[in-house]
Amino acid sequence: MYDYFKQYPHDVVFYEKWIKDRLPQSFVDAHAHFNLPEHVSNVSAEAIAGDWALESGLLMSIEDSDTYLQTLFPDQSVFRICLPWPLRDADTVANNQYIANLIQEHDVRGLFTVRPEYSRDSIEEAFVAGHFSGFKPYPYMASTTKGADVSIFDFMTHEQFKLANELKTAILLHLPRRGRLPDPDNIAEIHLILDRYPDIKLVVAHFGRSFCIEHFEKGLEKLGSDVQGLYFDTAAVLNPRVFDMAFNKLDHRRILFGTDFPIMLWHGKREWSDGQYHNLVREEFSWNRHPYPDQEKDYTFYVYEQIKTILDLLGSDEQSKQAIFKENALNVYDQR
Repeated sequence: MYDYFKQYPHDVVFYEKWIKDRLPQSFVDAHAHFNLPEHVSNVSAEAIAGDWALESGLLMSIEDSDTYLQTLFPDQSVFRICLPWPLRDADTVANNQYIANLIQEHDVRGLFTVRPEYSRDSIEEAFVAGHFSGFKPYPYMASTTKGADVSIFDFMTHEQFKLANELKTAILLHLPRRGRLPDPDNIAEIHLILDRYPDIKLVVAHFGRSFCIEHFEKGLEKLGSDVQGLYFDTAAVLNPRVFDMAFNKLDHRRILFGTDFPIMLWHGKREWSDGQYHNLVREEFSWNRHPYPDQEKDYTFYVYEQIKTILDLLGSDEQSKQAIFKENALNVYDQR
């Protein structure tokens, strides 16, 4: 467990005031990464230092997750959709097997990471045997450069999409390219996937990496009516304007709550300007520039800020709360 994960008295006060009685008593975290140290032993220190998210949290066992969730949500029951860490230098075979073991031994569901070189037969055999509930491809399998200009089909091939379509299962898709959701090539490839593989339940992670409103607004406009064929998860998103637009433009049955643990376990907030986001963090990461040091002692858990934003915007709409925090994820990632 990460030693920086600490609960302070003001976190308990925040939880009691804003979270405890407003959040459903049972909910689903539809986006959390699970692995063991041996699964990522070949991921270099340079790679970790070059990605703020990896430095924030690269490891999480099921036991660590239990502790985090019991600390953060002592009055709620949290069901988990378990993802491997889809990194090119990770031991994907062992990590997928770990998720399969969690599915068998714990009350969880899990996604299977594919590599573009994996054959259709080998994927299908492991997927069916492990009782997985979907696939988790990732751009790092094509390039370790964050936001690289690669095609979706460079890290999950058409043959693999065809298999997912035949299995009528879900794909949790992290979009490539610096342009994020509104990138014209991403839009074209999403259109193609929806048209060619209609039986896939396509979940776009992080609202299409739309951490800023500019990307989300342009992306929804370019998607047009095809947006109704997609699902989106909330992982690592905090921007109130993004959530407000999502709740006004999307069917609430198409939004899945997710945390992106173990990345987002720190205390902090975000600022946004000119299509860029800036993490404001209490903990001592190398990328933390401490722009407001006098305020840091008052930061609460990022995930609390995220949940409060969602709950504030949903208000008394209990039906939408149940959908976003529980029902949608269970319907999309159905048990195999």
